[in-house]
Amino acid sequence: MRARRLLDSLDLPTIGVSLALVLTGIFCIASALAETGGQGSLWRTQLLWLAIAAVATAVVVAVDYHVWAEVALALHGVSLLLLALTLVFGREIGGNRSWLVLGPARMQPSELAKWTTCLVLAVYLARRVHGAAGVRQLIEMAILVGLPAGLVALQPDMGSALTFLPIFLAALLLGGVRWKVIVGLALIGILLVPAGWMMLADYQKQRVITVFDPEHDPSGFGYQVRQSRIAIGSGGLVGNGMFQGTQSQLEFLPARHTDFVLAVFAEQFGFLGVLGVLALFYYLFHRGIVAARSSQDRLGTFICMVVVAWLAGQVALNIGVVLGRFPTIGVPLPLMSYGGSSLLATLCCVGLIVNVRTRRFVN
Repeated sequence: MRARRLLDSLDLPTIGVSLALVLTGIFCIASALAETGGQGSLWRTQLLWLAIAAVATAVVVAVDYHVWAEVALALHGVSLLLLALTLVFGREIGGNRSWLVLGPARMQPSELAKWTTCLVLAVYLARRVHGAAGVRQLIEMAILVGLPAGLVALQPDMGSALTFLPIFLAALLLGGVRWKVIVGLALIGILLVPAGWMMLADYQKQRVITVFDPEHDPSGFGYQVRQSRIAIGSGGLVGNGMFQGTQSQLEFLPARHTDFVLAVFAEQFGFLGVLGVLALFYYLFHRGIVAARSSQDRLGTFICMVVVAWLAGQVALNIGVVLGRFPTIGVPLPLMSYGGSSLLATLCCVGLIVNVRTRRFVN
C-alpha cells in the first residue's frame, strides 16, 4: 500500500524535464562527433550511463530522504577518501589528476562529492542551525564545503572546485547568516584576489586574460572561446539544422561534446533552440523550488534548495564559459554534457528533489 502511494505521488514533471535535457544532450553528442570515427559512438556510451544513472536515481528516490540524512556524513567521508586517493592514484587527463580508473571503467570522485556535499549541508542546516547561524556554524559549514573543494583544487581542477561555491552561498542564505557577514566575506575574498592570482599556473592566468581581451592569443588560449562564439553566431535565429554545424562537423570547436555542448546546440538550433533549453533548465529549477515549498519538514526544504543552487550555479558557469564571460575552466553543462560521473551525480541530485516532492503527503 505504501509503495502504491509513493508511485501515485511520484514527481513525474521533474523526471520528465530531466530526461528531456539528457536526451537533448545525447543528440548533441552524436551530432558533434558524427565525423570523428571511433569517438562517434560516445553517444551510445552516454546512453549506457543514462541506464546506470536511472537505476541509481531510482534507489535515491525509493529510500526515504530521512534515511539518506542519517548516512550523509558517512557518505561525505567516503567521497573525501576517494578524492584523497585520486590525488595519489588518479589518472591525469587534460592536465588534471581527476580520475580513478577501476578496470575498464573510470570515475570522477569530484562529481560524487558534489552530491554528498549538498546532502550533508542540508542535514547540517536542518539539525544544527536554528535562527541565524553563528560564527561556529559558519566555520563548520565552511569545513564541510571547503574540504572537498580544496581536494578538488589540488588536482588541480579549479572549474570543479568553483562549482562548490554556489552550494556554500546557498547554505549561508538558508542558514540566516547576516548580510553584514556575507559582505565581509566577499570583501575578504576580494582582498585575497592578488594572492590567488599568484597561485595560478601560467595557463590559468592566460585563460583569465582571455576573458578581458578576447583577441589575446586567438590561436592558443583564446581558441576555444573564439570558436565557440563563431559556432553560436553562425546558428542565427533558428540554426543550421541537425548535423549541419560547420564548427562541430569540421572539428574546429574543441571539447564540443563536453564543456561546449551548448555551442554545438546553438549552431544547429539557433537562438530559439537555446531559449528552449534554458526554459527546460528554468522549469527544472522551478520544480525544485516547488518541492522545497511543499516539503513536510526543514530537511526536505534545505535539500531541494541546496541542490537547485548547485545546479543553477553550474549551469551559469558553463554558459559563462561558452560565451567567453568566464575563463575556460572545464565545467560541464549538467545533464547535457558527455560524462558518466557527471550524469550519475546530477541525476542522483535530481532524485533527491523527486524524493522530497514524492513524500510530501506520505508519512
